Amino acid sequence: MITKSICQLSDEQLAWSRNMQTQVLQAIDKNGQAELAKAIGIDSSTVSRLKEHHLANLCKMLASLGLKVVPANMKCYDAAKIDILFRLAKDNFQRLEEVDDFFHDDAKTQIAEGTYRPRGVL
Repeated sequence: MITKSICQLSDEQLAWSRNMQTQVLQAIDKNGQAELAKAIGIDSSTVSRLKEHHLANLCKMLASLGLKVVPANMKCYDAAKIDILFRLAKDNFQRLEEVDDFFHDDAKTQIAEGTYRPRGVL
């Protein structure tokens, strides 16, 4: 006798799973189911059955393992490193009051060298 198991995934994992399913289905639609079938050496009807009967569980499995589907041209970065870069950028931007403040250090160096020319005089 087969019993139906209760899903133990968190709400976040279920959301990841649904997102992955959407991405996979959109990619298949974009590239064509027949082309996908040909590329992996199976019949188009097999791709259809895989989508219908196995995609949801495959995506749940990936989500439960902490994995996700991303486009091949995407790059993944450690969130802690991005957080550090964000904080540095934010700190520097908070010091700025206007666009010309970006060039303040350049102007300071040019003034010291005697090569500074105000923008209106260029």
